[in-house]
Amino acid sequence: MDRRPERPDAHVDRPDRDSDQTPVFADLHTHTSRSDGMLSPSDLVEKAADRGLRVLSVTDHDTVAGVEAATHAAAEEGLTLVPGVELSVTLNGSELHLLAYAFDPSHSGLQSYLREMQAARRRRAWKMVERLRAHGLEVEDEQLRSVIDATAAAGRPHLASALVRAGHVSSIGEAFDRYLGRDGPGFVAKPEVPVADALTVVHEAGGVGVLAHPGHWTSSADVRALCAAGLDGLELYHRSHGASLRRYYRRLAESYDLLVTGGSDYHGREEAEETHLGTIGLNERHWERFWAAVA
Repeated sequence: MDRRPERPDAHVDRPDRDSDQTPVFADLHTHTSRSDGMLSPSDLVEKAADRGLRVLSVTDHDTVAGVEAATHAAAEEGLTLVPGVELSVTLNGSELHLLAYAFDPSHSGLQSYLREMQAARRRRAWKMVERLRAHGLEVEDEQLRSVIDATAAAGRPHLASALVRAGHVSSIGEAFDRYLGRDGPGFVAKPEVPVADALTVVHEAGGVGVLAHPGHWTSSADVRALCAAGLDGLELYHRSHGASLRRYYRRLAESYDLLVTGGSDYHGREEAEETHLGTIGLNERHWERFWAAVA
């Protein structure tokens, strides 16, 4: 059943101009080891609780494999856990990321969709291995094989780690710069997944779809097209959004009657990310407005 909310004007979040300085209550964008994060779901929940968060959403890429464990851990820590997932989608040939929230993780249509995405990720990963090998770079090892076969969201970060282990590069960043970036010899594009198809699946599972980090970069024309496809919200608060971008996307959210969300996009891969968990997200009042619209 489609639970996509009907949102009267009262549900639109119009934050005060000084609200960015208020304590963060909810982080709605985090990743675990079930995709490309470093911490297990339970360890992430524990860290979130230690940082003073009261609400957390685990939004692993193309998988909800970590939601159940995170839910159990959140109950022990006294946190609210919002089911989430980050989907890779396309609009007019360009890749975007869609955050989905408050759906039924066991919904058969959603589960089928995610299985297809995970299989596509594995095929893409092995194609990148082949391209790197053709370029004279051997990266396949037992650890990489295990990750590609076992993880629900195999991707470039796993290949970057393999390049480091093999001694071809000294860091993850160098792996992307030299080999795995869009112009690199190992790059393979993701298959096109129309955003409208993803939003349909999310709505059928009872959830809402939010455009992740629109500052990476989404024009007002793209937002209009996304709204026509069924978009429910924008991620306003993100570590890549400065004050000017927040103002810009706040105005767009108001114009199109969209929900706004926020989160740290925490993976735990970089030292700088440690300062983001607990400091980027929604304050309590804005969380309550969001949840009133989707619960």
